[in-house]
Amino acid sequence: MTLGLILVILGLVVVVGTIVAFFVPYMFFDWFTYRFWVVHVLVAAGAVAAIAGWVLGGPAVIAIIAIVFAIGWFVLTTVENRIPGSRRLAVGPGDLLPPLRLTTVDGRTVDDREIIGRAPALLVFYRGWWCPTSRMQMHDLLDAYDELSAAGLSIYAASVDGAEEAAPLQEVVGERITILCGLDAATLDAVGAHDTRGRPWFTRPFLGGTSETTAMPTSLVVDRDGRIVMAHRAKRVDDRPVPLRWLRSPRLAPA
Repeated sequence: MTLGLILVILGLVVVVGTIVAFFVPYMFFDWFTYRFWVVHVLVAAGAVAAIAGWVLGGPAVIAIIAIVFAIGWFVLTTVENRIPGSRRLAVGPGDLLPPLRLTTVDGRTVDDREIIGRAPALLVFYRGWWCPTSRMQMHDLLDAYDELSAAGLSIYAASVDGAEEAAPLQEVVGERITILCGLDAATLDAVGAHDTRGRPWFTRPFLGGTSETTAMPTSLVVDRDGRIVMAHRAKRVDDRPVPLRWLRSPRLAPA
């Protein structure tokens, strides 16, 4: 077996295997995470190996198949990962936190007054229990929890999910993050974080959902006056701020 053939076959296996490994968990697992850049690197590496093998005399057909799959992956993820609409939130630093009324997984009502009462507070809008990048964000927040907590920051994470769907996530984060349910379109419109596309098309055969309301990944930091001091809305579904950036504002220092 020549080096060219080995590289071409290896490239195809890496490209196709990585793509399959990305989609399969949606069918079989309720909890999994990934970082998009890792998947991109593996797919690109597989395509490079296939091209190198082709140059060294490996089968052109196999190399072309690997390249087509890789191109298809990057086109698909570019389209699916982008956040449509304005890149600016409807609210920003200096604005008051819009009124909201949500519930915890055990049915307790939480409104904007309670969040302000526990300020400084970080309020994260995440896409849903089904989104691996949202789960990864929760892990990032947990990793930074000691520093955030030491600064007096209360952490809330809200989505359109119902209590039953959100309960497993609350178990994972424990008492460190308060998971909130029932985000509605009106609240998301008021913030400028309403994504009307719903869940990705490739998850619907397994998870359901068509054009339901979904939150654009958004993070707001609120001070004791109820004003937003920092705000971030994703431009891609995997775009998240580094959690410790929220500590840069002197207005977040504990009283």
